[in-house]
Amino acid sequence: MFVHIWKMKGRKKKAADYEKFGRQFTLPALKKLDGCMDAHFIKVFEAHKPEYLWLVFWRDKQALDAARAYPAWRDQIKKFEAGKFYKTIPLELVCESLGSFGGSSSGKARKSDSSAKRSRPARSEEAGSSEEADATNEEGPSKAFVASTAEGE
Repeated sequence: MFVHIWKMKGRKKKAADYEKFGRQFTLPALKKLDGCMDAHFIKVFEAHKPEYLWLVFWRDKQALDAARAYPAWRDQIKKFEAGKFYKTIPLELVCESLGSFGGSSSGKARKSDSSAKRSRPARSEEAGSSEEADATNEEGPSKAFVASTAEGE
């Protein structure tokens, strides 16, 4: 799976218009494109000025490339540019997903990954209690991280 990420700083006076444009035009247009698996339109909550992220998930790089060549994609870009929503040119990244906790990102489990999970001892065998397991398991979160996360909520 590939993720196409856009990061954009918007104009304060155009923020409401851009959010409407994203929800009413861009999301439905993406949904129609072959190979587009999901899209998230995100407003950065703690930003002092409007800042947005688009996370668009594609079946593979070929689907993304085909979508970029599709006339509807170019029309969306023209509408976006005509709206003068952005303050700076958006940062654009194309990333390959290497995994997720929601399932296999590529649809194929790697043999080495699955065999490592089978041969690894169960958590209860590593430590006597769940507190000890958190403290001793190098792959798990540390107590300090868990505490700082809980305080931030």
